[in-house]
Amino acid sequence: MSNLEIIKVNNIKDLDKCLNIRKAVFTKEQGISKEIEVDKYDTLNNNCIHFLIKYKNIDVGTIRCLFLENNTIKLQRFCFLKEYRNLGIGKKTLQYVENYFKERKIKFIKLDAQYQVYEFYWKCGYSKNSDIFMEANIKHIEMIKEI
Repeated sequence: MSNLEIIKVNNIKDLDKCLNIRKAVFTKEQGISKEIEVDKYDTLNNNCIHFLIKYKNIDVGTIRCLFLENNTIKLQRFCFLKEYRNLGIGKKTLQYVENYFKERKIKFIKLDAQYQVYEFYWKCGYSKNSDIFMEANIKHIEMIKEI
């Protein structure tokens, strides 16, 4: 997908773009309060890597990757603006992130998938790793993949 660009965020300007996309998706669209959605990991100097996803040179998505113990990354806040969903960008982004961390000797990727989209992750090779649980009044399920 030649129109896709995935940028590792290393400045406040790009981090703000990520936070604005998340605000549009999680706060405005899904009704999650800002107090829950934005947290201590939303900085440049933390145990996370943020990626900004651009499609046809437009900021369309973001994903946050939290380093855990045991060579594991937790994907968080993975979202796209509504009009850029179901175009294959999510799958390409996931493949990029998996390769990025595999090259850095990460062995596992975990995530808490919103239950309504868990099938997307399942089709990408992730396995259910929990029962359904509620987070921010939305059904979730923990998933994991060895990379």
